Amino acid sequence: MIVKWVLYFIAGLIFLLLLSLFLYRFYLKVSTKIEDPKGISSLEQLTLGNIKQWVFIRGTDKKNPILLFLHGGPGEPAMGMSSTRTLESELIEHFTIVHWDQRGAGKSYSPDIPKPAMTFDRLVEDCNELIEYLRNRFHVNKVFLVGHSGGTPIGLKTAYRYPNKIYAYVGVSQIVNDYEQQRISYDFILEKAKKSGNTKDLNSIKAIGPPPYDQFTKIFKKARFIVRYGGFIHRKVIKHMSYVMVSYLSSPEYSIVDAMNILKHKGMYFTMDARWIEMKNVNFNSEISSINVPVYFIVGKYDMITPRAQVEAYYHQLDAPKGKKLILLENAAHLPMIEEKENYQDILVNIVLKECDL
Repeated sequence: MIVKWVLYFIAGLIFLLLLSLFLYRFYLKVSTKIEDPKGISSLEQLTLGNIKQWVFIRGTDKKNPILLFLHGGPGEPAMGMSSTRTLESELIEHFTIVHWDQRGAGKSYSPDIPKPAMTFDRLVEDCNELIEYLRNRFHVNKVFLVGHSGGTPIGLKTAYRYPNKIYAYVGVSQIVNDYEQQRISYDFILEKAKKSGNTKDLNSIKAIGPPPYDQFTKIFKKARFIVRYGGFIHRKVIKHMSYVMVSYLSSPEYSIVDAMNILKHKGMYFTMDARWIEMKNVNFNSEISSINVPVYFIVGKYDMITPRAQVEAYYHQLDAPKGKKLILLENAAHLPMIEEKENYQDILVNIVLKECDL
């Protein structure tokens, strides 16, 4: 009888959690509804590079300039985590925001996508096709391009290859040189573990070893320690990591299956496996030395996923005839759009947009 009642209790608890989740999804959708007839809030499936992919387009006025956001990971979508419903309330007043789940990620995930079709060049061309679609649909000449972390190589390459279609490129937590990035972050967690006197952590970190890495899974193992020692999220780690998890499950744009695939990192593992050789050989120091669009780098002071020092060094060497700016956020690490939401939005609205010649 005790076992029976325990099972009833667990089943009831699960039911209440699911009910609460669906009620919150409904509340979020209704409370953030765009009422203005000039606005748009549209979840759409497009074909880019012969692959079905999803975009979420949202803004209070369709005549506002287009801002295309490229999520990171790679393979970790932002449609839920940094959804316009929760984190971009100011931005949607000034831009029409487009969140795109890239091939292999989020709603665009499928294990049937051929791995040779997951290259950087293919994603850059997907991005270009999406920009063309947005230019034609909204009758604009150019778009703003914002990349975060794993989305920044796609963003920088797209801006470099198609500058006539880009008002400005904004690299948030910009990837520059993967080997150096891994080396700096490894030294960081090694030093932190030594100072903390945590022998268990120290031994685990030494077991991972310094780069170069022959398996992408070592990066994920190392990332757990970067999170633990404040190099991923600087403030209130538990609160923010819980927020990321709940935001996927509660996003009206994702089904529960979509959300569970994301939380199981299916898209991230699939993407990293397909693009591992390309990812670990990224080096913009030698690949892109000049770019013909305005460039903005937004850097979290405590970021140890894409370390600040590396971005600063690249910024100083990059030739950007149309202007460049590096903006340091003092209270953020790798997720400035969450940790410094107001500052992040203010930068895009009152610096990037205002300085741009529309």
